[in-house]
Amino acid sequence: MSRNIWVRRSPNKSARPACCKQAEYALKKCFFCNKSQAVASLYLRGRIMILEYINSAGSAFVKFALPMLVQSSVLIAILLLAESLLRRKVRAIFRYWLGMLVLVQLILPPSQSSRVILGYLLSDKLGYLGNSWTAESAEVVSAITWQGVIFLLWLIVVVVMGLLLLERAIFASRLVKQAKEANGLMNDILQYCCKCMGARCGKVRLKISANGTNPTVCGLFRPVILVPYNLTPTLGSRHLREVLLHELAHIKRSDLWVNLAQTILQIIYFYNPFVWLANSMMRRVREQAVDEKVLEAMGEKARWYRQRLVDVARVAFKPPALGLGFMGLVESRSTLGTTHG
Repeated sequence: MSRNIWVRRSPNKSARPACCKQAEYALKKCFFCNKSQAVASLYLRGRIMILEYINSAGSAFVKFALPMLVQSSVLIAILLLAESLLRRKVRAIFRYWLGMLVLVQLILPPSQSSRVILGYLLSDKLGYLGNSWTAESAEVVSAITWQGVIFLLWLIVVVVMGLLLLERAIFASRLVKQAKEANGLMNDILQYCCKCMGARCGKVRLKISANGTNPTVCGLFRPVILVPYNLTPTLGSRHLREVLLHELAHIKRSDLWVNLAQTILQIIYFYNPFVWLANSMMRRVREQAVDEKVLEAMGEKARWYRQRLVDVARVAFKPPALGLGFMGLVESRSTLGTTHG
């Protein structure tokens, strides 16, 4: 008995008319063409927006930097001249606060330039370009201006120096963690020095470092005083007392915060050599002002203070560990030796 087997055949694609194939191909080609055009248009719009932003920021930066460069350079030159004339006539504390005018000048704008910068950086120009972009915009902004080039170079240097500062601060933090805690006798000397200076030493810690061999104070909120491991065994507890008094004076005067502000401003205004000269002068005068404060606190016991610091400079000093100078205040041979001699 035969069976009738019904098989449903699939339609033959090749049997479709040629016009349908051409229409389908044309639709696909049009779709990919429109998509590529949209991507190219989006890329071009983004490029125009970035160039416009860089050129605007560069123009604002030049308008701000040139007056600041001139005014700050003139002010620093006058202060350096005054420092050389008043060095032996006026106390260091007054000359130090006179140098603080440089920081104030560098923080405050020279005129209304800060409004210009904020107007360029925070305005809605980018949104305006995104909404009303036309082909004419591409012709107007086709290349970066010389102001934009200067702004990019400044930004690159600032970012690199900022990353270097961060890396060295992390390295210095590791050195502090590796340092050993001071023994009971050294902590007793620290408490005695705190009473002499009238400083609050609740958060101040004393550590012994085998890596950073220079007396150092670092830490903005929880200050740590690092002393070289060979200081007390070689010179004795009296020399340690003088070093601690010196570092505690830095803490009481909030010199760590001022030093941080100096470092940041020096990075921002790296292109101005007068800023580097002013920072060097302020660090030297700061050490002299600290010594004046310590001598006042010690009273009659201060006659051996200078000589003992000179002894410390001769015995306990080696090149400072990398990064400690960026994180805190590192005493150098010149500040404790030549200056006090």
